[in-house]
Amino acid sequence: MAGLAGVSATTVSHTLNGRRPVAEETRRRVLRAIEELGYRPNVLARGLRTSRSQTIGLIIPDITNPFYPALARGLQDVLGPAGYDQIISNTDGVRRAEQAAIEQMIARQVDGPAFAVFHTHAEDLLPVIDAGIPVVRLGGRLAQRGVDVVHSDDEGGAAEATRHLLAWGYRRIAFVCGPAAEGSAAERVAGYRAALAEAGVPAGRALVEHTEFSRAGGAEGVARLLELPEPPDAVLCANDVMAIGALDVAALRGLRVPDDLAVMGFDDIDAAGMVSPGLTTMANPAREIGQATATRLLERLGGTIGEPSTELVIPARLVRRHSA
Repeated sequence: MAGLAGVSATTVSHTLNGRRPVAEETRRRVLRAIEELGYRPNVLARGLRTSRSQTIGLIIPDITNPFYPALARGLQDVLGPAGYDQIISNTDGVRRAEQAAIEQMIARQVDGPAFAVFHTHAEDLLPVIDAGIPVVRLGGRLAQRGVDVVHSDDEGGAAEATRHLLAWGYRRIAFVCGPAAEGSAAERVAGYRAALAEAGVPAGRALVEHTEFSRAGGAEGVARLLELPEPPDAVLCANDVMAIGALDVAALRGLRVPDDLAVMGFDDIDAAGMVSPGLTTMANPAREIGQATATRLLERLGGTIGEPSTELVIPARLVRRHSA
């Protein structure tokens, strides 16, 4: 294989296990040679030699939300060529389930977990840190030694979304969030409030509705907002699935979107462009975030990062359609 690729056996090894950086062109040559030869690495034997399981854990709150399969695909884009598999654990965004998932990942001897946090606190990660296992947190901005963070620009993206609504003349803008504003959700609420304050527009507590991160939850939250003495003229939702629920309620009540009620989401899942009207949203590049997460974990496993913790922010991007 090394001869076919025109590289040393050591370079082939580095390409497969991700323990040392390899130039992109070199990596492509090695992968082409692997494909031509039909090579399949013996993961068990390699694990015995390296004391690694060649697996990465991914802990997510809701595998039915299309954002997370796209995130997992991004991880696989990077992990697969490096000879790694991934184990996925679904927590429903429940803190106790998140804690249990972390313990299970340690018990399964994964080489490093990545998790999309909803309620996990700093102390919940101590078992992973104490075990010397690299860990990447997806979302939130909690600075913690031994934990790398990869996330979209949640605060900046929500602020841009709010400014977009303000620019179109909406002034009573509501935010539909999850049951507790922690992690990335807290960042999005902060961005929403900052943009309103910047414009001198009141951001009353009644306009922030806490519900479930689901289509039904989004519908319930918007329904309650529409019962206010002064209902909103625009709604920003914490994710696209919730925003689709908002569109459901608007249709049931005979409201025209965006004339009677503007609706915005966050993530830009595929369905955002399929509903009617098309959902205006902030693109939160799930696959790119997954790729960056996997790369950071492999860099940690390869010992190429000197800092005790790092933060990587992936910009969000406004996608204009017809709902706002």
